[in-house]
Amino acid sequence: MTGTTYENITKLASADNTVLIDKTTEIDQTNTTLTSDVTSKNTLLMEKQQIQDSQMKEIENKEKLLLTRARMLQISQDRNSYKTKIVYALLAILIVIFIINLFIWSLKKKHNAN
Repeated sequence: MTGTTYENITKLASADNTVLIDKTTEIDQTNTTLTSDVTSKNTLLMEKQQIQDSQMKEIENKEKLLLTRARMLQISQDRNSYKTKIVYALLAILIVIFIINLFIWSLKKKHNAN
């Protein structure tokens, strides 16, 4: 009876050990699969982040270019405004000289008529 009980206990322990080994193997396989999935998703996310970083750099470069062009346009408009003021000032001086010439001519005509 003792031998049979010992054999039964050994068989039960062996069965439990087999079940535990099977469960452990199953857990290891699941863990490996999940680790592989996480690694692939992480790689994909890193690639997307690199793409996004490069796009952000492109946007920053375009913003700098836009600001530079806006500044160049502002400088050009300022120069054009200055040139326009000079042209108007010269035109005003010419008109004043013409009016003074008319005034002097009319004074001479009145003086010669007397």
